[in-house]
Amino acid sequence: MMAGKPDVRPGHLVHVMIEIDSSDQTMSLTGAVRRVRSNGNSGGLAIAFPVLSPDQEDAIHDAVLRALVRRDEVASRLPLLVFEPRRRVREEIESEIRSFGTPTMGVESLADAVRELENDETEYGALVVHSVTHDSRAMEVVEFFARSEDLRTIILPDPDGTVCACAKRLAQLPQVRIPRIWSRSELRSAVSS
Repeated sequence: MMAGKPDVRPGHLVHVMIEIDSSDQTMSLTGAVRRVRSNGNSGGLAIAFPVLSPDQEDAIHDAVLRALVRRDEVASRLPLLVFEPRRRVREEIESEIRSFGTPTMGVESLADAVRELENDETEYGALVVHSVTHDSRAMEVVEFFARSEDLRTIILPDPDGTVCACAKRLAQLPQVRIPRIWSRSELRSAVSS
């Protein structure tokens, strides 16, 4: 998947210049668009390159893997922002996440959550929400940040495993995780994925 303009359609031929960090070489490739994923003004393109040498293929795979490892290392050091109005529940969620070795920052109000997420001096590895899923205004803000900022978002279900309609819609986004049930192991899996 590559970032691209949303007006490109499957079947279009595209010319791509790829510069790889580890080499001074620039690859000039022509490929066919296979899938398009639109996200507002930007989008993602799945491109098939029918003629790649084994060396080119290896160089691209290695570069992508190195980029993913770097991204995961940076994300693993960033704190998670826990947005939960109920203090006891917020502290319980923060305690669980800290027990996995991940730092957290908790906020109780929508205004505080927005202030933290819009602050240029802070960066978070993910946003974690629980009972605010029952507040439609709060969920509009969560949806805005999940979609526009591509923010990794973890939505914790109710104890019986249910989630609101907005959460179900957001679950279709690749950056949103909703554990099947509210448990330590499910939370650990959502935090680490």
